[in-house]
Amino acid sequence: MNFVFYDLETTGRNKDWSQIIQFGAVYTNENLEEIDRYEAKCRLKTGIVPEPKALIVNNNSIKDLSGVNLSHYELIREIKIKFKNWTPAIFIGFNSIQFDEEILRKSFFKSMHESYLTQLEGNKRADMLNIARTADFFFEGTFKTLINQKGKKSFRLEDLTDANNIVHDAHDAMGDVIATINLAKIIKTKHNDFWKQCINNSYKKNVENYVFRNRVFCFNDFNFGQTSTFALTYICMHPKYGYIQCFDLAIEPNEIINLSYSELKKRIKEKPSFIKSIPQNKHPLIFDKNYLINLEKFKEIKFSIFYDRANLIQSSEDFKKRLKLILNEQAEEKEQQGSQLDILAEESLYFGGFPSFKDKLIMEEFHNISWGEKFNISNKFEDERFQYFAQKIIYEESPENLPKEVYNKIHKTIANQILTLDDVNWFTLPKAYKQLDDLRVKFTENNDEDKLSFLTEINNYLEKMEKTYEPAKFL
Repeated sequence: MNFVFYDLETTGRNKDWSQIIQFGAVYTNENLEEIDRYEAKCRLKTGIVPEPKALIVNNNSIKDLSGVNLSHYELIREIKIKFKNWTPAIFIGFNSIQFDEEILRKSFFKSMHESYLTQLEGNKRADMLNIARTADFFFEGTFKTLINQKGKKSFRLEDLTDANNIVHDAHDAMGDVIATINLAKIIKTKHNDFWKQCINNSYKKNVENYVFRNRVFCFNDFNFGQTSTFALTYICMHPKYGYIQCFDLAIEPNEIINLSYSELKKRIKEKPSFIKSIPQNKHPLIFDKNYLINLEKFKEIKFSIFYDRANLIQSSEDFKKRLKLILNEQAEEKEQQGSQLDILAEESLYFGGFPSFKDKLIMEEFHNISWGEKFNISNKFEDERFQYFAQKIIYEESPENLPKEVYNKIHKTIANQILTLDDVNWFTLPKAYKQLDDLRVKFTENNDEDKLSFLTEINNYLEKMEKTYEPAKFL
């Protein structure tokens, strides 16, 4: 399959509330040779408080963003069209599964496009950060690495490109894309079979089939700055979430499989954990058992022991039944706790369900009619979230086409959100001013006049926003 390497720059790190301000993507063939590309910037959305740190890192000044003709709504629509034209493909970025993909999904969601575009119609998704970490773990010396302040290897993209003399315009969307492609070429050239297996893991059905077919297999995981490798065997699918549940074969299973329901429920929370969950749709790194052979962790263990333990697990049907009951009970308890939380529309992608067929048709109609007609269509949605998103889009793009009472309601909601002193999930004006003050101290100490000028520009923008929204609290 062909690849879509992509990257985005945003106004902040919050996946529900930040907006994309710069996007870059390169469409390649299976040999990583460029076929097409797309890049664009958009202006800041009305009512979004940008994080000064984020704008400094990605070097997007208020002046530059204010001069862009493309709106956020228009940018998201262009990305959707370009992705559809490139479908089917493997969508891949650097730390994309955890961040870029989440921001993109939620931007599609709030702009009323298909949120899961990169996983539908034959599309797959992968993450170069996972591949790079694992390549270095199994084949040390594949590329050079720098040591970070904690004394560990750094897998930040800019550090990898610096160490390996890869030309890189860091924190520029297209610059990061090109750097990611060049890093992929190094790994593909040196370890093509490894690369193929990593890419095979980009599709959840492939992951499931691999796990089902292989009684013992290797799984690489990364937590707390450290890569860990496990010898696993399949147990069952999670009864609620559908994730693959596996047994860690480094742990003796005899005692565990004979525990009663209450004892097993207690043991499942204790260390060492005997169960590993594999989210098969998030590009897990699974490999043949032979990847385990040369690892220090497994040198003293005979592989026949792994197979004996795997066979025991596979044949223990009562244990599997008890485990599934416990996993289901835990999931229900978690959902009950979550249902007591106030979840706003912007945060509801994974909580509010999918749009109905009727609402999907209304979305398409909304995108294709004039601004003067959009408000009437917005009232036809069955799901209140999409009515809200539709009317907020009109507020941002063509406010003169909203009835005054609807405009005032949205305007007041934004005002209350961005002016609050409460510790909320989104970025507020008080948080922004605090961050500005901290950055001023830093750049004053360093005599960095350019950065101080950059901050002054942001401060002026925030003060203007405050003056716009302060009166709205009393509407």
